[in-house]
Amino acid sequence: MKKDELGQYNGKDGRSAYVLYKGKIYDMSGSNKWKGGSHMARHSAGEDLTDFLPLAPHGEEVLTRVSQIGSVEEDTPVSPNLKGNLRELYGKFHPHPVTVHFPIGLFSFAALMQCMFIISKIGSFENAAFYALVCATLSAFPAAGSGMLSWWLNYEMTMTSIFRNKLILSSLLLLMGISAIMLRLLIPDISAQHDIGSLVYTALVFAQVPVAMFIAYNGGKILWP
Repeated sequence: MKKDELGQYNGKDGRSAYVLYKGKIYDMSGSNKWKGGSHMARHSAGEDLTDFLPLAPHGEEVLTRVSQIGSVEEDTPVSPNLKGNLRELYGKFHPHPVTVHFPIGLFSFAALMQCMFIISKIGSFENAAFYALVCATLSAFPAAGSGMLSWWLNYEMTMTSIFRNKLILSSLLLLMGISAIMLRLLIPDISAQHDIGSLVYTALVFAQVPVAMFIAYNGGKILWP
C-alpha cells in the first residue's frame, strides 16, 4: 500500500481503521480504543503515528496487541525539518509535564503558608507565602511556554474548548500572580493590615490554587478524555 492511500482507512462508515508506525501498517479496527477511527479524541485512523507515539503515555508495545497487515515505503526520502526535530526532542524530555508541577505545588504551598499566618500571626509564615508566590509565578512562565510548544508540536494549535480553557486560565493565573507580587512589594505589611488591600491580596493568594488545579484538570482531559 502507498502511504497516500492510508487515509482511506479511517475507520468511518464501516471502513477499516489502519495506522502507520515506522513504515508498518497496523489494523486498529478491533480495538476498543479506536472506536469510530478515533483514539482518545486526539488521533484518527489513516494517519502516520511515527512522530506521535513516543509522546504518548505508553510505548510501542501496545502495537503487539493488534495485527500488522503490511508496510509502506516512502516514494521519496523526507528531509528532517525543524518541527520534526523539535517534536523528537520534546518526546525525549517532556518539558511541559515536568515544568507544570512546580507552579501547582508552589501556589498550593503559598496558600498554606498564608493560611498559617492568618491563624498564628507569625511573620515568618507570611514571608514564606510571599517567597513561594514569587517562585510559583516565575515557574508558571516556562510551564505555560512549554504548554504552548506542546500545543503547536502535537496538536497543530487546534482550538478546542480544553485548549481555550487552558489559555484563558493560564493567562489569568499569571496576571493574578504578578498582581499579588506587586501589591506585596508596594505594601510590605499588606497581610497584617485590615483593609480592602489585605483582602484582595489574600484572595489572590488563595484563588490561584483552584485556578491552577483547573488548568491541570484540563491538561489531564487531553490525555484521558
